[in-house]
Amino acid sequence: MDLKRAWKKLLMGQCRRPGGILGEYIGRRMNRSHFALTTWGLAHVAVAADADVLDIGCGGGRTLARLAQLAPRGRICGIDASEKSVAMSRRHNAQAIASGRMEVRLASVTALPFADATFRLATAVETHYFWPDLAADLAEVRRVLRPGGQLLLLGEVYDTPNFDARNQKWLELVPMTYLTVEAFRALFQTAGYVDVAIDEETSRGWICCVGKTPAIA
Repeated sequence: MDLKRAWKKLLMGQCRRPGGILGEYIGRRMNRSHFALTTWGLAHVAVAADADVLDIGCGGGRTLARLAQLAPRGRICGIDASEKSVAMSRRHNAQAIASGRMEVRLASVTALPFADATFRLATAVETHYFWPDLAADLAEVRRVLRPGGQLLLLGEVYDTPNFDARNQKWLELVPMTYLTVEAFRALFQTAGYVDVAIDEETSRGWICCVGKTPAIA
């Protein structure tokens, strides 16, 4: 393996779980590189001013800050499996945390440390690739959403012909979940979501999946 490829592989491995000095660099980079994707994705959901929101895989914390602006009277929570990411998110959002409006926890999507029906919205930006069991984890997210709540899942690596050559280069560096639009839809439906809507930004290779939890009859 040449040095350039080894460096790329190291960086991609850090995307799975940032740590150390390199993890700090990756967290800052993700704060910048995910901004446009997140802006596009958030346009697909309505965030009420008093919404309680969970960001899964909160990384460097920039998405948490944006959610806090969109829901100024809500409670914003973030979780990440990386201690480095948790520290960065807490630092990035120190004021909101000090005010009691936000909390950031070290946790896995596989066992979310929240009661049933806690949140109106959950977001997952460029993180589902590394979830231990995507089908089961989608169901776990549904558990903590209120009836009629929504999950917004965003990614820029999915099985689409226009970007397959680019994506395959990344997949050679680190194992990642790689799904078609149809596979995403099926997983959401199997996990119990309804009104599943999937949008693609075909010029950039982005995907947005939104699923709702069944409302109480």
